[in-house]
Amino acid sequence: MQSAVKVTLGIGGVMLVIGILLTVLGARGISSVEGFSVEDETVWSGSSGVYVHQDSSEWGLLIFVSDDVRCDEFDLNVSGGGAWYEHDWCTEDGKLPSGHADDPEGWLHMGYVRGLEGGVSYEFTSRDEITAVPESVVVEIIGDAIGGFLGAMGGGSCACCGVFILILGLIMALTMKDEAPTTYQVDAEGRVIQIQGGQVAPSPVSIAPGSEGSVDGSAVATEEWYKQTEK
Repeated sequence: MQSAVKVTLGIGGVMLVIGILLTVLGARGISSVEGFSVEDETVWSGSSGVYVHQDSSEWGLLIFVSDDVRCDEFDLNVSGGGAWYEHDWCTEDGKLPSGHADDPEGWLHMGYVRGLEGGVSYEFTSRDEITAVPESVVVEIIGDAIGGFLGAMGGGSCACCGVFILILGLIMALTMKDEAPTTYQVDAEGRVIQIQGGQVAPSPVSIAPGSEGSVDGSAVATEEWYKQTEK
């Protein structure tokens, strides 16, 4: 097999493996969205009480309620420090928040609590039972999903290129013939013989007269031939 064929097949195989790995990792990132659970990520729940913020980042809290609460009737009061509640826009009939389509099953995301500081206590008061989830958790999940989507697209493209290059390498392997090595030897009469592809043909290079029939003459003829081919 020629070197060009080996290189082509090697590149195609490497690209195919990389593409498969990127696609698998991308699929895992996308699946993280489906694995999000309000119950598992809850840091505070209730209708009233004190919440101590433990997150040192700039992100706030996402406020969820059960899906039987009307958007236009919900309200949350936050006291303590400089925090405040931001309510989402409601649909025209006032029943649901505008972004309800991507909310987890059984839950509605009603709004955000902003301006929280790490280690500070805040008092939440609402007519309805609320569940608070760190905004940083959801941001991380969304980032993983976006990265997973881009990774899956890039992995698919890389795998397709790898398959194409592999096919090209196989075609080259079937159509390209290996070059037979060319060697030379000196026969008993001092003639230089060219051997190529299993065929033996006398070299057109002339041998100095008077050199036949002796070992020393053969050596001299060979040396003369190499000198002529180097010119």
